[in-house]
Amino acid sequence: MGEDLISFTSVSIDNLKSYDNLWDYVPELLIDERVIEVLKEHLGVKCDEVLVEYPYYDADYLSTFYIHYAKKLKSYDKKCCRLHILKQEEYYGYIVLRPTVTGTKFGKTLISPEVLIKETAYIALCDFKAHIAGNLMTIRSFPWKSQETDISVCAHTATWTLLRYFGNKFNNYADTTIGEIVDNTDNDWGRKTPSIGLNPVQVSDIFKKYGFSPLILECVKRLEDKFIDEVMAYIESGLPMVGFLYPRRHAVSIIGHGLVDMDILDDPILVKNIRDPSIDVISHARLVRDFYVMDDNLFPYKKMRIGWANQESDVDYGSAELKYCVVPLYNRMQLVYNEVYERFRTWMKERAMDWDVPCVSRIYITSANSLKSEALKSADMNEVLVGIILNLSMPRFVWCIDLSNFEEYKKGLTSGRIIVDTTAPTLDVEPWILRHDRNRIEYIDIDSRISYTKKCEAVKTTIIPYKLYRHNLIECCGESEENKDG
Repeated sequence: MGEDLISFTSVSIDNLKSYDNLWDYVPELLIDERVIEVLKEHLGVKCDEVLVEYPYYDADYLSTFYIHYAKKLKSYDKKCCRLHILKQEEYYGYIVLRPTVTGTKFGKTLISPEVLIKETAYIALCDFKAHIAGNLMTIRSFPWKSQETDISVCAHTATWTLLRYFGNKFNNYADTTIGEIVDNTDNDWGRKTPSIGLNPVQVSDIFKKYGFSPLILECVKRLEDKFIDEVMAYIESGLPMVGFLYPRRHAVSIIGHGLVDMDILDDPILVKNIRDPSIDVISHARLVRDFYVMDDNLFPYKKMRIGWANQESDVDYGSAELKYCVVPLYNRMQLVYNEVYERFRTWMKERAMDWDVPCVSRIYITSANSLKSEALKSADMNEVLVGIILNLSMPRFVWCIDLSNFEEYKKGLTSGRIIVDTTAPTLDVEPWILRHDRNRIEYIDIDSRISYTKKCEAVKTTIIPYKLYRHNLIECCGESEENKDG
């Protein structure tokens, strides 16, 4: 048998000491004490088998090998290995180990969050493929890897996770490697390697090269809550982003959020403190305690406390350290969250519709096709409303504002919705396409033959509360909750 033939070796995991057996089956260039410690800490006995695949030629590592490692005096190997994670023969994903310096062995990693999270979370995920000895396996995951220090640091890695995610999920975005990202980085300060990191503008420029229209969000002092509202709206849209933390000068991928604390709505003092007093509306973001992040210094799916970190945080920093976020938007989107929210405030002040107050607003972007599909499948949406949504002219993506009184929101229902044209001019004061309350639907019939001609139609009907739209993020239940329910 040739030494380059692929072998698969099964390592049974009965207890934490079982991971020490990997020393016997993984080449010494690909493993170190940190690898073993991390696997023990985070995987533990949640899996019962690790399948070692060697050799494995990883496209991401090879992309850095040819532009960086091949130029060094010290010889670096091209071969990696993959650790496939299984439990009762169910496939949970894989971890690539690469022949880089000690402490940086973790390469491309695709693991189901169900293995790693401890409570319910809502995360941007997509299906990735893995071939194992001719068998095609699927992992619903978000990409992660550790930084390589010289060629890719935190911002490179965070950008890579997003481009990998979008490139795999959507046909109109190209998949990429970390080496290509480094090559596509504009650096006015000198060498690309060793890297001194990336700033938000550089990350934005990279996204532009891959077909996005990126938006840089900045946290302005004394407006931190509005900044979190803005970030949450894009996360609820299924749009992960690169977040920059200061003063620690670190970057992470923000990919989802944790549990919604409904108990807040039962506390009049808390409600008063978090509502927008001008319109008596509470942003959905004010009810969420945590973001979920991918940090290249930590294993996947870590909680970031919204606000300042405390003892309940999985990481030693909170969103209070977020200074900038770079959001990769679809290139035809015009209106951004702040513009949509200001128009929403105007409509509420004008009482454009008879929406309940106080209420909770949930603002997000979704595709017109997904919105129509949800309406078609809905068992509780008003039939008249369904018919209008199915036949309504919309751009590819729309902003949605769902409005619920407190009791509706606790049940995951809404009785008011506004659909906004993402491609509308920024000066358009009425960019909505459809809006409704409990008793009336208004919608815009756009005449495609004459630019900017709008005809407003109104229909009186009774809207029974229907399910909130939740298709942008995937609900993940932690192992502890599964055990508790079982």
